[in-house]
Amino acid sequence: MTTVKANDGLGALLEKLAPKHGFPLSGALDLDAAMPALAEHARRYDTWIGRGYQGTMRYLDRGRGRRADPRAVFPEARGVFCVAAPYGPRDGDEHPDDPADGASYARYLRGRDYHAVMKERLAALLAEAAAVIPFEYKVCCDTSAVLERSLAHFAGLGWIGKNTCLIHPALGSYLFLAEAFLSVSPGGVPRPMRDHCGTCRACLDACPTSAFPETGVLDATRCVSYWTLEHRAPFVPSNADLDGARHRIAGCDVCQEVCPYNRKPRPALWPEWNDRDADATFLRAWEDLLTESEDEYAQRVARSALSWVKPAHFARNLAYAVTACARDWAPARRAGVRLLVEQRLRDERDENARQAWSRCVAALGE
Repeated sequence: MTTVKANDGLGALLEKLAPKHGFPLSGALDLDAAMPALAEHARRYDTWIGRGYQGTMRYLDRGRGRRADPRAVFPEARGVFCVAAPYGPRDGDEHPDDPADGASYARYLRGRDYHAVMKERLAALLAEAAAVIPFEYKVCCDTSAVLERSLAHFAGLGWIGKNTCLIHPALGSYLFLAEAFLSVSPGGVPRPMRDHCGTCRACLDACPTSAFPETGVLDATRCVSYWTLEHRAPFVPSNADLDGARHRIAGCDVCQEVCPYNRKPRPALWPEWNDRDADATFLRAWEDLLTESEDEYAQRVARSALSWVKPAHFARNLAYAVTACARDWAPARRAGVRLLVEQRLRDERDENARQAWSRCVAALGE
């Protein structure tokens, strides 16, 4: 049982409560103390934006001011409390390496939508603390303009690796992050964890589309996760980019899969991530995906973060993935898949997806 007292101080109180609510990593920061370090990361962010590495994610341009100063997100902010929770991988994960076996999804899409779950758990933690030491707060989890990896780094939750992911030496980089801005300072100065990457380049060298122009810098416009999850405008990838994406239909874990700090499978701590019944969200077989209706897709992903990818966007991803993978299939399978793709083209209403299906039909006829 966790015993909390007002004389713990707000930062100590929050960190004491964090494990009870499922957060093995947590840290508190006084906002004034954190601002100089945050300003330096905001300047790096400006450089990244200036290079156009954000692609069509224009909300990243618009949110620059709020990212540089959390008080633009929550005017009463005097401090920040950061948390992290691991989500995998697990023993027995089925993550096909052979594109013939089916589509591949980023692991974070498993289970309930992390945006909602992280916010619910963190809000419960804060409400318990506020009953002891009154304060107001605003909870954020990947839906507000916040440099959350930077804040988590300053709060001591890990270092930012060469692949730009937050990495913890014991828990790796498969981490969900959330933070709360607080109307009362919890104390705490930046205590960034030292970089443990050393000379390792595994993540940089393994990227299937060469999306890292330099160490610690991601060009999103070359990233499979950006193409499949964020980019909604029309585009026709090159054959080299299609080969890099291959069966990765929603997100990409390659730069994390090769990281030495992720080699040991760890059970997800929360039932929301560890429910194998929820893995039905990961429909993988190509023929099953090609015969799935828009309504069936929407129902399948309704409670997961994949629901952020709308049916037309997912259809476009599917068309590109089949185009990339089907060239290696036996003629009989290619012929059967082409019939399914032709039907998808006839039924498709979204012009962007229609272009992708047309390209797929042509590729299957080669």
